[in-house]
Amino acid sequence: MARKTTVKKVTTELPYNLDAERVVLGSAMLSKDYCLDILNTLEEDDFFAGKHKIMYRAISSLSVRGVDVDVLTVAEELDNLKELENIGGAKYLAECTNTVVAASTLDFYIRIIQDNSVLRKMLTTIRDIDKEYRTEEIENINDFILECENRFKESIAKRHISSFETTHDIAPRIEEALEKLQDAEGDSDVIGISTGYDRLNYITQGFKPGELIVVAARPAVGKTALCLNFAHKIATHSKKAVAIFSLEMSKEQLFNRLVAMDSCVDAKKINSGRLGSATDRVKVLNSIKTLSNAKIYIDDTPSIKLNDIITKSTKLQAHEPDLALIVVDYLGLVSVANKNGRSPDSRQEEVRQISLALKALARDLKVPVVAVSQLSRAVEKRDSQRPVMSDLRDSGNIEQDADIVILLYREDYYADKKTSNAANKKGGQLTPNDKYELAKDKMQKDLGSEIPGNASYTEVIVAKNRAGQTGVARLFFYKDYVRFESPSKEWEDAMAAIAEEN
Repeated sequence: MARKTTVKKVTTELPYNLDAERVVLGSAMLSKDYCLDILNTLEEDDFFAGKHKIMYRAISSLSVRGVDVDVLTVAEELDNLKELENIGGAKYLAECTNTVVAASTLDFYIRIIQDNSVLRKMLTTIRDIDKEYRTEEIENINDFILECENRFKESIAKRHISSFETTHDIAPRIEEALEKLQDAEGDSDVIGISTGYDRLNYITQGFKPGELIVVAARPAVGKTALCLNFAHKIATHSKKAVAIFSLEMSKEQLFNRLVAMDSCVDAKKINSGRLGSATDRVKVLNSIKTLSNAKIYIDDTPSIKLNDIITKSTKLQAHEPDLALIVVDYLGLVSVANKNGRSPDSRQEEVRQISLALKALARDLKVPVVAVSQLSRAVEKRDSQRPVMSDLRDSGNIEQDADIVILLYREDYYADKKTSNAANKKGGQLTPNDKYELAKDKMQKDLGSEIPGNASYTEVIVAKNRAGQTGVARLFFYKDYVRFESPSKEWEDAMAAIAEEN
């Protein structure tokens, strides 16, 4: 007796199931509810057969226009499109409706179509990547790998449209969330992760999962320092993991800044290694120990690729599920490369891709992403140097994609010019704004004379807040310590009094 053997079939055909496609399209023409479910879960490209794609397109078109979907209306639509004979005529439409299925069975057939569609896209992507590798010149193998990885992810990602829910269904979740917020310890204004600053928390309600936060200022105002303060407070106070992508400074430079911030020892002493007093040495060593136990992850790859940021952040969250913040410092140095290493045609297009991708990263990982950005020189050409959102470089895309935009205005950055101009005017020529600047300058010197750390008054302007209010959080920037802190109540009261007089 001959021995039976199994021969594995080798095929170049892509996977599909025509029976499942017929049943699903037939169901759409038999039931309005089935039709809506199908249109909300499948796309035209999910169908393999060309005639089934045409039928889906006709059904979708009728539904969008509010026309009842059945065999007759679909036949008429196809006839108007000159496609009826191409799909097999009215006879084929009737054949598709011969099988009546239950809702649970319909879901089964929909899943078959979806699975085959995803598998087809995977195989097609693999074949395309293989062909490109064999036939096209690859300028940068690392960029090509990252591009292929993202294309493969996209090929297996499935479009999802959530079902409608009534307010009756949503209400219990809202009640539960409110109860949790009321029972939570700490600042009741904070919904997301605390920024570490009460006034900023009050305005923003903390940095929430999925938000893209842009922090912008002119060079040397303190935008990197503020973001480091956010990271430090989250890692040391909230005990959460933080990721920092530093494109300008090395890991060692950032760490020294964090040590100065934590220890309140002059950063210049730490950088030079000349700490001087034994007290400072103890403070620095204690801070190094504190920071070594904090979950702060730093990547200092210069001109890092956008795909690298996405891939590394995703891998880090898999390792650190409590990842609470991602900082990208700064947007202007992030680069975008296509599969062959080519950059987009314009900087505006590149910024658009970066801001969209960082927003998508925040939503996918459910983690706030803080991106540092520069302000244009236009802010220095105006009478008032307080920045506005239009001062952002390539502002259109950043403004649109960001959930929160924070602009920094530091008094001493422009103070000398303002106060000297005001002081040079004779008494009768002083404007109300001149008087305000002179009074404020005197107040700052009087109240700030005993503040250590070379303190600088800074306005943290929340210029955009998609989920809440805008406003100003006043902070002191202790430049020697690279540290931001909230001012005293006395300072706030003095500021309010001068503003009221003006």
